[in-house]
Amino acid sequence: MPVGTVAAADDSLLTRAAEAYRSETLFYQPQNRDASLSGQQWQTLWRRTRENGVDTLIVQWTQYGEETFGGADGWLSSALVDAERQGLELIIGLYQDPEYYETLPDNARFRHYWYQQLAKAHARQQQIQRQWPLTPVGWYLPEELDDWLFREPGVRQELTRQLASASQQLTGPLHLSMFSGGFVTPGVYAAWAEDIAESGWQVWWQDGEGARNLDPPMRQAYRDALSCRIGVVREAFARTSATESDFQAMPARPRQRGNDCHPDAVFSLRYMPWAEALRQGPPGALAQ
Repeated sequence: MPVGTVAAADDSLLTRAAEAYRSETLFYQPQNRDASLSGQQWQTLWRRTRENGVDTLIVQWTQYGEETFGGADGWLSSALVDAERQGLELIIGLYQDPEYYETLPDNARFRHYWYQQLAKAHARQQQIQRQWPLTPVGWYLPEELDDWLFREPGVRQELTRQLASASQQLTGPLHLSMFSGGFVTPGVYAAWAEDIAESGWQVWWQDGEGARNLDPPMRQAYRDALSCRIGVVREAFARTSATESDFQAMPARPRQRGNDCHPDAVFSLRYMPWAEALRQGPPGALAQ
């Protein structure tokens, strides 16, 4: 994803400039190009992340198809060890299928496909627990949920049933995220999010301010319908690609944090003013 650059500044100026981005929880989406950062660059990045108010890092995935980012002894594991040393608590993402969005519209295979994905998530969690030198405080399921792929009530019910079963198999706390496409009403959507939360998951709702798939009043309607237990992820980017094209975006100020009851997070580290090192070099696909 192509991103803009941020002018160099001292730490105090970076902190003031980043006030709009401030949140205790921040997402990080690993890409292979991040392997080029040195140990010193990672340490500086995590130090600035902590200085800008972040306590918890949600790592979106640790495996993307066959890509494992070096595995237990690789660059991602080493970078996350440094993050913990800098005082960040980690919620570790599990397995992401690159064909997720192409496969799910086939509702005839839905039940078996999701069973497979959750089994892979369980295997990945066990592998990380055995091999990676980390002490996570939670786990994140990378497959994002939306009301287009899951617009049919029966499919939503089956998904919730499988997530409830998985919550008994996976070590908690467990997290996942959702976004809105306007294919079900805000009330139906909120009830679905609540059912998933009841099944044992911390649900995060992406506010859509960066993706801009819905107009502002509709985005607000979905937000207003959510219960207090549903977290809100403020998107710190602006999409620059057409809807039908590969996703591309540039950094943008997220919506100001609301004075409300929802847990708060920001997506993502790559767009933060102090994370210029992650935006250097050629852009690539999610795992490139």
